[in-house]
This record gives sequence, C-alpha cells and structure tokens, in this order.
Amino acid sequence: MTTVTGAAVGWLLLILGVSYVVQARAWLRMVRGIMADPTRLFAMMIPLLMFGLLVVATHNVWEAGWPLVVTLFGWILVIKSGLYLVWPGFIRYFSGWTDAGMLRYIRCAGSVILVLGAGVVYRYPFAV
Repeated sequence: MTTVTGAAVGWLLLILGVSYVVQARAWLRMVRGIMADPTRLFAMMIPLLMFGLLVVATHNVWEAGWPLVVTLFGWILVIKSGLYLVWPGFIRYFSGWTDAGMLRYIRCAGSVILVLGAGVVYRYPFAV
C-alpha cells in the first residue's frame, strides 16, 4: 500500500507544483477570493483532510529519504486542513502581502513542490 500512496502523493505534488508555477496568477485570484470569504475553505479542506489521513494511515514511514517526504506531506495536509477547518480566518494572515509578494511565494513554493514531487515520482513510479 505504501507504493500506491507514494505514487499518488508524488504525482499530486508534481502536478500541483507545475500548476503553481504556470498558473500563479490564477492561484493568487483564488487565495484573494478565499481571504474575502474564508468559509470557502471548508469545501476544499474536507477532501484534503481525508487525503492526508489516508496518507498517514497507509504510509506513516519515518525513515530518511523520499518515503519521509510522503509521510510529512500527509501530516502537513492533516494539520493544515484541520487548522483551516477549525479556524478558517487564519488565511487572513496572508492578507497584508502584496500581489507581487504573493506571486513570488506561490512560484517559489511551486518550484519546491515540483522538485519534491519529481523525487517522489522517481522513488514511487506508477504502481501497477
């Protein structure tokens, strides 16, 4: 099961990273809309919480290397989605950021996520 979970996480990170880099302005518009109405987060965070819990339940591997990236991703999803479900206004922490600063953050985060995703995909190619 850890191979399937690793492959799913790897491909999700890879595609998400590319999306952040290529569609940074669209992500910025989405974040600005959520800041205006943080309750929009509920619809997004429930599936993310479920995915994070599935990752943690099926791939809770604490050994150095790419398996640890998958495990940490699962725990980050659980913590982040749980935080936003309990305290949706937390997203307003970013409200003071300029659009230029937010775009830079989204692109940098996307680049890091893309590299991590590529590494995880290399370690866990499609499970067949």
